[in-house]
Amino acid sequence: MSEELADESEEDRSFNSEISTCLRTMIDQLPEKYKQAIIITEFQNVTQKELSQKMGISLSGAKSRVQRAKEKLKEMLLDCCYLELDWRGNVVDYKHKGKDCKYCQ
Repeated sequence: MSEELADESEEDRSFNSEISTCLRTMIDQLPEKYKQAIIITEFQNVTQKELSQKMGISLSGAKSRVQRAKEKLKEMLLDCCYLELDWRGNVVDYKHKGKDCKYCQ
């Protein structure tokens, strides 16, 4: 039983590592204003209000920027991969659509 759990956690780590590599590449491809909005809010745990102050834009502008960045990332991911989602909308599995994806290699 513990071997099965070890195998699953190793598989999960491999999946997470692979998808995070794709996402990092995709984030790097975003226009700078969207790239910074995602990095600051999602990886540095800065609120959108703090983002607006930091970037010198309105709160609604900051919210729009984060939303557009997420939409662009979703489009990039869907261009490259078939996603399997759980009931909450979280990615639980994916398959590359082909070898032509410039992000997930």
